[in-house]
Formats: sequence, C-alpha cells, structure tokens
Amino acid sequence: MSQPLIDLQRLLARRQTPTGRVVAVVTGGMVRVATPQGVVEVVAETGLAVGDRVVVRDGRAAKSQGTTNAPVFFV
Repeated sequence: MSQPLIDLQRLLARRQTPTGRVVAVVTGGMVRVATPQGVVEVVAETGLAVGDRVVVRDGRAAKSQGTTNAPVFFV
C-alpha cells in the first residue's frame, strides 16, 4: 500500500539540484566540485575557476546564479 506523504517526500528529494564549489580544474574541460554528497568530477562550462559556486545538472557544472537558499515547499 502506498503512503502519500512518503511518496511526496521522495518526489521532492529527487528534485534537489546539487550545489557546491569548484575545488579543482582538471584538464579536458572537467572540474571537481565539492557537494554535500561528496566530491564529483563533471564537465565544466567555460570560465569556471576554483572557488566558484556552481550547480550540477546532468553531469555538467554551471555557475550558480541568484539566491543560495534552498527552496521551501508547503504541503
């Protein structure tokens, strides 16, 4: 039997986009990004440098824009 509240929590948890900071620039257009889940190595957009705040989507790092606060969901 399905639990609606647990199902909603799982759906919302998947929508979170990992954010972090660039800790190393690797050759070949790759960067290492420190996220709360650990360090990941992803493809970088041009112009990223060590210390930049980024969002990681689909294996690519893009410079973070706007607020750094997490979204708030009201249920």
